[in-house]
Amino acid sequence: MTTAKPNAVRHAFKRLRKKIREVRARVNRRLTNAKVIAVTGSSGKTTTVALLAHILSEKGSVRSQFVANQFRDAVHTLRRLRRRDAFVVLEQGTEAPGQLPKAAELIKPDIAIVTLVAIEHCTAFRTIEAVAEEKASFVRTLPVNGRAILNFDDPHCRAMAEMTRAKCVFFGVEGGEYRATDLNLSSDGTLDFVLHSRHGRMPLRTQLLGKHNWLSVTAAVTCALELGVSADTIAEKVASFSAVHGRMSVYSVNGRKFILDTEKAPYHSIGLPLETLRTIAATKKRFILGQISDYRGNSDRKYRDTYQAAAKVADEVCFVGARAHKAHAPRHDVETGKFRAFASMEALARHLTDTAQEGEVILLKSARNLHLERLMLDAVEPVRCWANECGKKTSCFECGLFGAAFDEHEGRSRSRRR
Repeated sequence: MTTAKPNAVRHAFKRLRKKIREVRARVNRRLTNAKVIAVTGSSGKTTTVALLAHILSEKGSVRSQFVANQFRDAVHTLRRLRRRDAFVVLEQGTEAPGQLPKAAELIKPDIAIVTLVAIEHCTAFRTIEAVAEEKASFVRTLPVNGRAILNFDDPHCRAMAEMTRAKCVFFGVEGGEYRATDLNLSSDGTLDFVLHSRHGRMPLRTQLLGKHNWLSVTAAVTCALELGVSADTIAEKVASFSAVHGRMSVYSVNGRKFILDTEKAPYHSIGLPLETLRTIAATKKRFILGQISDYRGNSDRKYRDTYQAAAKVADEVCFVGARAHKAHAPRHDVETGKFRAFASMEALARHLTDTAQEGEVILLKSARNLHLERLMLDAVEPVRCWANECGKKTSCFECGLFGAAFDEHEGRSRSRRR
């Protein structure tokens, strides 16, 4: 009689535990009386979910899930449902075709919100039509008495209304039942605007940076109004909501302002943080770019175009990492210090320390793998972990080991787990 190899037994046990968790999630979803809201889209999901959960907390217990947005995260959230939960708000993203239909079949939302459709995960999806097909999964699974909340300004979102018998509600700038107007940025970049609907004229003041945040705020407010939250309560909750970490979140350190946009950097929206930086008053503006993601074609052109756009806004533009040379900055910009390229994060950190200027604004933009947040952390306390790409998906705030050299992490991680 042969004995199964230890690894095979371990893997079988993991598969069994995974299956049990999924079954528990399905049972909880079937038994819950909570209103289940699923949010998807190519941008704005995280802020929409976080803000909507913040608003709905005035009406009852809210269980929310954002940033982590895969199928396993939905399983994790649904497994933890409690009888007292009145609302469940989940962010769901995708990296390949078929992931969202699977999540939609598990979540079975009462309300589906789609923020917008743009080309992302180009290798997997190839076309924007394929992305739209995937994002429509939650709309298709809505019950007849459900509700789809869709971006009127995006034709791909608007077309999703034909895919469901549920009630469809539109929001947008160009049209829809809920229309955002008078978008305005203050001198520090924060957004305020007016929302018009059957509920009347609603002025909204936010702590969020950039006009592009009208999308997330309007989507969340539209859903809250549809669920019966009062306009006064919504306005108060919107005004008290601060940005999710790494999504244009602001940190003041010794008279300098760091703006972290370090969770993702899709090429289709790279200009939005730059437009925000343009409107902010500062003694000096710096734009720091790590890695751009989600684009088709030659990467050199994407980095070059991004540099040209940044050079019109910032006093200094720094590219860091293996792609820094792709800026193709003019010789004059290099000689005058308008453009600076850094092979390592540590070298850039030293430069920022040596040239620190009170009243300056530093915008950090990159996909999360480079962990640009270390540049801000180093202004607070010395950072010793300067690996350009450590392989960890969590931010340095969650990891907490930035004060130790990268080669010392393994032992410390094991100790912390124990």
